[in-house]
Amino acid sequence: MPMLLMVENAVGLGLQTLGLGMLMVLGIIALLYIVLKILIPVFSAISAKKEKKSKSESPAPAPIATVAPSSDDESETVAAIIAAIAAYEGKAPENFRVVSFKKRF
Repeated sequence: MPMLLMVENAVGLGLQTLGLGMLMVLGIIALLYIVLKILIPVFSAISAKKEKKSKSESPAPAPIATVAPSSDDESETVAAIIAAIAAYEGKAPENFRVVSFKKRF
C-alpha cells in the first residue's frame, strides 16, 4: 500500500505541475494579446500622423520628360533582337532575314 500512495502522490504532483504550467502559458498569451490590442491602434495613429505630416511637407515631384524613339533607335533594337535570336539558335546573324516589325501599342 505505501508504494501505491507514492505513485498517487507523484501523479498528483505531475498533474498539478502540468495545470500550473498551462495556466501560466495561457495567462502570458492573454496578457500579450491585451497589450497588442492596446498598442496596435496607438502605433497606427502615430504612423498616420507621420504620413499626413510628410505628405504636407513633401514637394510635388518634377515631371519626367519622355523621349520619342528615333529611327536610329529602331535599327539598333532590330539589330539587338537579331543578335539575341542568333545567339539562342547558335547561328550567324547573316542567316536571318527580317521581314517586318510592327508596334502593337
